[in-house]
Amino acid sequence: MSIDSADVLLREQQVLRSRVVSLEKERDFIKNLYSDLPSMLQVMSKGAPLSTLLSRFKNKMQTQLPHSYCLFIVGDKHCLQWRLQYTDSINESLLGANGKLVAVPHALITFAASPSSPKRHDINIQHASSWSLWSSFFDLHQFTDASMVSVSDGQDSIYLMLVLQKKNTVLEGDLMALALDSYAAWLKAAFEREKADFLLLEDSHRDPITGLLRRYSFDNSFGIVLKDSRRHFQRAALFSLRLLSTAKVCNTELKVLADVVRDTVRENDLIAHYNDRELVMGIRIQHLEDADIVAEKLLKTLHSEQFSDNTLIRAGLSIGISFYPEHSTLDSLYQAALFAAETLKNRPGYRIEFHGECYQSSANLYSL
Repeated sequence: MSIDSADVLLREQQVLRSRVVSLEKERDFIKNLYSDLPSMLQVMSKGAPLSTLLSRFKNKMQTQLPHSYCLFIVGDKHCLQWRLQYTDSINESLLGANGKLVAVPHALITFAASPSSPKRHDINIQHASSWSLWSSFFDLHQFTDASMVSVSDGQDSIYLMLVLQKKNTVLEGDLMALALDSYAAWLKAAFEREKADFLLLEDSHRDPITGLLRRYSFDNSFGIVLKDSRRHFQRAALFSLRLLSTAKVCNTELKVLADVVRDTVRENDLIAHYNDRELVMGIRIQHLEDADIVAEKLLKTLHSEQFSDNTLIRAGLSIGISFYPEHSTLDSLYQAALFAAETLKNRPGYRIEFHGECYQSSANLYSL
């Protein structure tokens, strides 16, 4: 074998060894990235709090990227308010006296405002005008590259991970992209779990047809209102709203009625439930006449032309009203309100029960 051939063979072997070493590093990186995936999924499936999951993801990424520095940032959906999820001796120089970020680079804002591009990599950030607000921070720590990923929680916040690297330890682009994708996938899964927990909780407390509380949840909620009323010497009122329609109840029309009830008295801390052609609602009041105002406002709204095609609403309601502390328990309040509603004898309108008698309005309660 000639000397030239030996040199060529030696170079090829060196290239091959280098490639093998590189592949082994990639293998180890990917292996470590997904090594604790089963335990991550188990923790998530058991309903760990979001804060616990986020902290775990943070620790995972910092371990996965030992030669990089990770900033975890949360912004509102309008990209106006920003804060660091976690602070340390390195990033504290970015914070003001109130603990919030003093300034946010334009590059970070434009990235967060572009959900169609959830990943981004910038080089020479210490000289880039779009990063100039943090240039002194980059110079101090010799950061030259920035890789970013953003995930929306589907509500009001955007979560960003900003990975800062130094020139001599920059991770291969494909591996960094893999790490960013992995982090984004974990965050999305955590947010989906939070959403599922909320929906399950809502479904257990609220009727999916009307959106109103189920009976058990109503009893608990109004029980709290009564306890507060006793403690603070306040008043409360219970309404029994009997549907006068004898036709089969249409769920769509019932939902409209429930929405009207909720919207009409929202400012009065309404809690309500529906069962067997009756809506029951409880509100806090300051004066007895507040109950008249609510009942009259509700009846007036239901007479609006916009509900003329709703047969359930058009048939009308018989409304009975009772008061706490005149009745001290939920059961006695309900029986009194139901009695008042039934005195209307299936006619639209409202009646008020007060010390065993029924009246057309609170103005008649103390009349001779």
